[in-house]
Amino acid sequence: MNAIKTTLAIALVAATSSAMAATAVEQKPVTLVDVAPAQVAQVKAAPVNAVEATKELVKNQVAVAEKAVETQTLTIKETTTAKVADVKQATVAKVEAAKEATVATQNAAVAQAEVVKAVAAEKAVDAKDAVVAQAAEAKETVETKAEEVKAEAKQECVEKCVEEKVEAVKTEKKGFFSWFKKSA
Repeated sequence: MNAIKTTLAIALVAATSSAMAATAVEQKPVTLVDVAPAQVAQVKAAPVNAVEATKELVKNQVAVAEKAVETQTLTIKETTTAKVADVKQATVAKVEAAKEATVATQNAAVAQAEVVKAVAAEKAVDAKDAVVAQAAEAKETVETKAEEVKAEAKQECVEKCVEEKVEAVKTEKKGFFSWFKKSA
């Protein structure tokens, strides 16, 4: 609004100045005879010149006002277009950021699932290894104890056999000596 007022004021001053310049008086040596008809002509032409100057002033002001309105309309149009473009770019940027965030979230979820899967697989392998190790250890323990039991059993068997043989020999000796005693 201030731009329109300023433009109109400038146009008014310019039109007034050009009207004043158009009515400039030449400097000649003036005689009374020359002055009287010239003044009469000036007095007669003054209202016509004033009307023409006013018409020109109005035309100039209208042209300036139209130019100002066109300029302001173009400025508003350009500003609106720039703002719409900025809004579109901001919207596109937000959509892109949202897409990137979604992709990042999905990637993180996949990575986390893979880590969980790897940990579960590792724990399963560790558990399997532990079970195999325990089974092997139990087998070794059982085998060791079985060997010990067999060894003890053999030892007992050997001892029993030795005792039986000793008994058998003693019994035989008794019998042998008893035979001698009986015959004597």
